Amino acid sequence: MYVKQLELSHFKSFGSTTAIPLLSGFTVVSGPNGSGKSNLLDALLFALGLAGSRGMRAERLPDLVNHSQIKRGHAIAETRVTVTFELSPQELEELAAAEAAEAEEAERHTDTTATPPKPDTESTLAPNEWQVTRKLRVTKQGTYTSSYAINGESCTLTQLHEQLNRRRIYPEGYNVVLQGDVTSIISMNSRQRREIIDELAGVAKFDRRINQAKDKLDAVKEQEERSRIVEQELND
Repeated sequence: MYVKQLELSHFKSFGSTTAIPLLSGFTVVSGPNGSGKSNLLDALLFALGLAGSRGMRAERLPDLVNHSQIKRGHAIAETRVTVTFELSPQELEELAAAEAAEAEEAERHTDTTATPPKPDTESTLAPNEWQVTRKLRVTKQGTYTSSYAINGESCTLTQLHEQLNRRRIYPEGYNVVLQGDVTSIISMNSRQRREIIDELAGVAKFDRRINQAKDKLDAVKEQEERSRIVEQELND
């Protein structure tokens, strides 16, 4: 899958709603300093919930709202970013199979008398498109709320990350290379570079699971040893 379009509304230096199509064969965004090139990457991180405000070069999330929105004096200022992805036929098949398996598993543990889910609302997206939207609303007092939506349906950040994981987009991963990352990768030692390769190949995920299993096993052994000591004291 790849990013097909990025739409920004009142995000950082973008004072209005701007849709940026990233057509097939797209390779680069060019422009003079201060034209907002880096803000496009910040917008992508913002919409997908892949970084905190510092990762998007802002002290606080409200700083991401275009200043013209703040200066207008409205009770609430809002910024919105929508990312549209295009999926390949193979990815569509894999996702459909995964969703069918999950639905079957959920059906086994669901009460048959439960209220059936509401039908999906009509969507203007093509069958091979997948869309994520994030809105940030800021009040005059500086408080803010953030909300997410997948294909127009509201969702939590956890639900979004679950969907991103299915598509191999990880908050702690290397789908996005930030400024300075290339220099950092070049200067790191071979072990650190190997960790990045393992992360990209999906090996690191299994290493984490192995470590978690070992921790649980050590905890069980420790508890077993304590129980054996208590049993021996009682027998004596």
